[in-house]
Amino acid sequence: MIIPGDIDRLLLVAPSWIGDTIMASGFFRTARAACPSAEITLATPANLLPIVHGAPWFDRIEVIDAGGLLGPVSTGRRLGRHRPDAVVLLPGSFRTAMTAWWTRAPIRIGTRRDGRRLLLTHALPDSDRRHAASTVEHYMRIARSAFGEHATDAALELVITDDDTQSATKLGIDASTPLLLLVPGANRRDKRWPAERFAAVGDALHEQLGLLPIVAGAPAEAELTRSITEAMKAPAIDGPARGLDLHGLKAVATWSRLAISNDTGPRHLAAAAGTPVVSLFGPTDHRWTTLPGCREHLLLAEPFLPESTVADRVPDQCDINRITVGDVLEAARRLLDAPGH
Repeated sequence: MIIPGDIDRLLLVAPSWIGDTIMASGFFRTARAACPSAEITLATPANLLPIVHGAPWFDRIEVIDAGGLLGPVSTGRRLGRHRPDAVVLLPGSFRTAMTAWWTRAPIRIGTRRDGRRLLLTHALPDSDRRHAASTVEHYMRIARSAFGEHATDAALELVITDDDTQSATKLGIDASTPLLLLVPGANRRDKRWPAERFAAVGDALHEQLGLLPIVAGAPAEAELTRSITEAMKAPAIDGPARGLDLHGLKAVATWSRLAISNDTGPRHLAAAAGTPVVSLFGPTDHRWTTLPGCREHLLLAEPFLPESTVADRVPDQCDINRITVGDVLEAARRLLDAPGH
């Protein structure tokens, strides 16, 4: 254990992605439990504020913006005004370590990757990137180093606020609506299952089970979500076109009867909310984002890769187009027929 339990001020630097922030739930929970009287500040990118809004683990949330040549300097100095006694970094970039250094906190903890050793007071061993390993467990290893070996509860957690609920109800839906959440986007095209197959699955589950498809996506994915909703016979909701933001998406992920998602952030929201998820994996290895305790059916483009082979390194073998509509419908039925659903 590096950080004493009676510390006064603790700064945590959050990951830069939706999914990673959700996978850090156990880390955040551990920090709060280990330092019950500390003033805990979370530094997070502005676009992820809705994800952490209302979370019980933080006393203050600050926006981190380390872009530009002097971004780490200005952001570090601003965060340093709160005089943190310790900073713990979840991101592994050099720039976030530089930001931590400029806070002048006497304890600065993070992994030693990316040449950061000299900027940290406690440079922890990094995960072996040659082998696919759980990001959740990576964050929990940082938690155990910083706060003690008692850090074992890695469960995902999603906090829904009144703002989230109000944002979603503007779409004319609520918790009683039998929603089917479709997530066709991803940060890379080769991670996206074909749009026409999402449309086919949405129509089938609407016809067979009465589920109302809602197609979620970032504003930049508006053309993609529109193409899917227009291709469906079902009365689907186009999330970006209807103004579905991250606040509303949190509520939608919680209300949905089922989610079908590529390897992207909303998958983690639905899983953390306890919603059954069919997760589609092409040329990214599912072991990077193993989600503990979640109701999930993984569909891998190549399910027979040797354990020593990371899917990211053999993209031709892991073409997401190999997953069929029938595969997804069968996985959906298994989840929906499972006891307790």
